[in-house]
Amino acid sequence: RGEVARRGGGSEQTERAVELGLEFLVRTQFPDGHWALDSAPGQSEAQAAGAGFGQMHSNTGATGLALLAFLGAGYTHQDDKYQQVVGRAIRWLVANQQPNGQLFSSQQDQTRYARSYAHGIAAIALCEAYGMTQDPALREPVRRAIEYILNTQHPTRGGWRYSPREGDPAWRPESDTSVSGWQLMALKSAQMAGFDVPGQAFRKVDHWLELAQAEGGARYRYNPFVGSKPEQQQGLVPNLAMTAEGLLMRLYLGWDRSHPALVRGAEFLAANPPQMGTRSSWQRDVYYWYYATQVLFHVQGEPWRKWNSALRQLLVSSQIRTGPLAGSWDPEHPVPDRWAHAGGRHYVTTLKLLMLEVYYRHLPLFDTLRESGTE
Repeated sequence: RGEVARRGGGSEQTERAVELGLEFLVRTQFPDGHWALDSAPGQSEAQAAGAGFGQMHSNTGATGLALLAFLGAGYTHQDDKYQQVVGRAIRWLVANQQPNGQLFSSQQDQTRYARSYAHGIAAIALCEAYGMTQDPALREPVRRAIEYILNTQHPTRGGWRYSPREGDPAWRPESDTSVSGWQLMALKSAQMAGFDVPGQAFRKVDHWLELAQAEGGARYRYNPFVGSKPEQQQGLVPNLAMTAEGLLMRLYLGWDRSHPALVRGAEFLAANPPQMGTRSSWQRDVYYWYYATQVLFHVQGEPWRKWNSALRQLLVSSQIRTGPLAGSWDPEHPVPDRWAHAGGRHYVTTLKLLMLEVYYRHLPLFDTLRESGTE
């Protein structure tokens, strides 16, 4: 793993940061196997005040993100030093899966707007766990989780959005680029793990991207069908995060690295490298960095070298090294992350671990795409 990381642009320092971050996750796992965005086991009120918890309640999402970090570093529930940690988390997800295949529940995921995200993230984790181990006990939970994604795809727009409100039996299909990216990654992860995914589902996602794109596919919007309220209008404007996510989705759906719109989009991302900014003008956005890191890693060349140089130094230097929070990243300091209030320390830490694992985590997927002629 270390040698692959170095070849891809990582270092001994980035690998040490990954291991330190995983140790933090071990300490913050609840005994039953789950993680949380808004709490941690054994926290007193005084400790919680400085823990940087998020406001969202989404145990499924938090558990899925932590699992992805362990799996991305090569640790499964069948071998190596984190076998028990990963195994407890997988068993918790499977035990909480609902009859219709959804991996979230009203009890474990009280924030409605996080539920579709949580399902997609947890589904990716189960797909990767199955793909890495071929554990037969995971095959049916994965199949049901993917079936749920297929059943909730918008029939004409082609994407996904939020789950129904409590007590509302009617599913009102909607789409946005942010939620859709996680569902597409789950479908592709299932496909790479050996599951049959209807080609029509991918064609529908491609249709959504056609609706959400700008500048000929080089930029992307959150939702071109948002309402008329002033606070909703930003969804019509292409932004950095949605552009990065949209471009990664295009790569998953088969755009070649030399596609003109991808080249222009990658240049745009590289011109906006990861940086903290100041407390009066902060630019820290872990969600944008997470998606842009993947896009530029697969594009390679000068855009990746420029991005990786900034990212690697920033992540390694800002990780907490000592004390009870060692291995994590502070969501509020030196400047607040855009998602500090919602996802908190766990969210910020897991996404940054996934960025530091990019040097080896997605290579099998893109090698397979290239060999099959779909990249």
